[in-house]
Amino acid sequence: MKSPRYSVSENPQTILRRHSKYSLPIPIDLIIEILSRLPLKSIARCRCVSKLLASILVRPDFTDSFLASSLAKPQVLFACRKQDKNEVMFCFSTPQPQNPEENSSTIVANYHMSFPFDSLSLCSAVSGVVCIEYHRILKGRKTPRPVWTRKRYWIRCFLGYDPIEKQHKTLAMTWEHTKAQDHQVLTLGGTDKLAWRRIECGIPQYGHPGPHNICINGVLYFKAQANKSSNGDGIIICFDVRSEKYNFVKVIERVVVHPAAALVNYNGKLASVISHCPYLFIFHTTRSFEMWVLQDSEKHEWSKHIYILPPLCKYISPGENLFFVGVTGADEIVLCPKSLFHEAFYVYYYNLKKGTIRRVEIQGLERLEGSYRVHTFLNHAEDAEILKYF
Repeated sequence: MKSPRYSVSENPQTILRRHSKYSLPIPIDLIIEILSRLPLKSIARCRCVSKLLASILVRPDFTDSFLASSLAKPQVLFACRKQDKNEVMFCFSTPQPQNPEENSSTIVANYHMSFPFDSLSLCSAVSGVVCIEYHRILKGRKTPRPVWTRKRYWIRCFLGYDPIEKQHKTLAMTWEHTKAQDHQVLTLGGTDKLAWRRIECGIPQYGHPGPHNICINGVLYFKAQANKSSNGDGIIICFDVRSEKYNFVKVIERVVVHPAAALVNYNGKLASVISHCPYLFIFHTTRSFEMWVLQDSEKHEWSKHIYILPPLCKYISPGENLFFVGVTGADEIVLCPKSLFHEAFYVYYYNLKKGTIRRVEIQGLERLEGSYRVHTFLNHAEDAEILKYF
């Protein structure tokens, strides 16, 4: 028998006054403190207990407390996509190491859920929400590549988060012949019905919309070209999630916007990292990589940093390729493979200050049968605000 779901459309204060005639054995502040320590799945179940409890779980002081607790213990999110006739995605997470001095060599992954993933592709994960694109099916055929009609076009989506208004927004663009057209925004949550809104963009965007994008302090960044030439000037598009306005940053070197360069959050600043090896990823003989950090977006100023890697042959097997995932709050670059084949799965942490590297085995993923594409996201935090979306 399913538990009843209580409507919390009423004002929380009204519900609290209605229940004030009953003496609560535990003060509200203490209830909030206790509930903020529960995982998000348990919080969702608690909403079904009573209107009183449901009203507490949407109070700003509770959601703020829950988010602060979650941010203090960030997670690494793994989305493992099985690739066969019946595609499935499995989601796991592990605690994200916060102390570079930790000597932990093994972490057990927590399983969250699985769901069919046919004709879908994973875009990004921001503040507890994951953005997934659905690929259209024409004449019974999946078309993850550009769809040919009278014009060659495809749609690309990006997920952003405004920490001021505490809103997630999805930005979608239709690309026609390598040029971005028809910009639309969808705001998640709130009381209004979900609907796409067209917005204006005065910045021409060309090139193929790649997978690398990141949202930092309410600004969504992704790579583009300033003109339609294949050797056109590379730029970083900046989309302010709150104002829904576009801007851009020029790059000094094209390597910053190279398709293989990963955009990361480096201490609250946008950065682009890329390997110095010919194949532009990290493997057992790679000796160095470079990172470009955006110092001033208005002046288009970047700083370049080169980092020397220790010998990787004792960590990485020949033929194993590692990719940049991001930077932790402890100034560690995170690298990991994108494929899983019934073998041990490792995450690598390179200390930017000390130039050392450590390897952590993620146990639990090896139980998956078959070959998988692994998407890894850092600084994953659960946000109780997203429960208002459902």
